[in-house]
Amino acid sequence: MTYGGEGLTDEEQKQVRRVLEGLFFGTNRNKKIVANNFVREMVKSIVFNNGTADPFLITEKLDIEIRWEAFGPHPLGQTAYFDKCPIILLNESIRDSVQRNFTCGHELGHIICQPGITGYQTGRLSHGTCEYEANQFATALMGLLYVEENGYGPKAIMT
Repeated sequence: MTYGGEGLTDEEQKQVRRVLEGLFFGTNRNKKIVANNFVREMVKSIVFNNGTADPFLITEKLDIEIRWEAFGPHPLGQTAYFDKCPIILLNESIRDSVQRNFTCGHELGHIICQPGITGYQTGRLSHGTCEYEANQFATALMGLLYVEENGYGPKAIMT
């Protein structure tokens, strides 16, 4: 399955909506599950405009450089800016791991949802929100990537 407005059948569009709706959740003050519509719309836009949910292909299409660095155990990834151009730095230790997809998607989420902001600029109070949005972005990409690679959503194999 590939993404892009005209290429999806009605059934595929419904499946993408189900995956996105199933993956976006959070809690409000009353501990009720709420959706983050901003991140949902950003993921939908990025996936449909680039025709894939693969974070490495998306970064390539958006001309975002990825560098593999020997960070040691942490961090797994980091976003940096050079002359206002984003660069994703990924830990060499996850190069051959499936964790690389989530980490790349997480860093891509920072670039898409919080353009121009690095972890060092967010401060203590907003750090949680930025990380939460980046995690939601990466989670949605991983769900859609699963559908893209397997032709069905994760819940379909559990029923």
